Amino acid sequence: ILTPALSEGCVKGIMRKNIIELIKKRKIFILEETSISPFELQKADAVFITNSIIGIQKVTKYRKKIYNSWIVENLIKELELI
Repeated sequence: ILTPALSEGCVKGIMRKNIIELIKKRKIFILEETSISPFELQKADAVFITNSIIGIQKVTKYRKKIYNSWIVENLIKELELI
């Protein structure tokens, strides 16, 4: 999972913290904090955005790319177990 680094303008929020901790604890995915380009969004398998009010919201389409939702749905289920 790629997430924008805090130096890229990403908000250091509670939901982001919880997801990062979950990924590191359960080793579900490999996490990398980095810069994310529009090209990387188009080659991604799944994309989601987060905030403390909505939680995780899956992105279904970016330009002509349609994303798999099972990855995001799996992550949501894992967070519900916390």
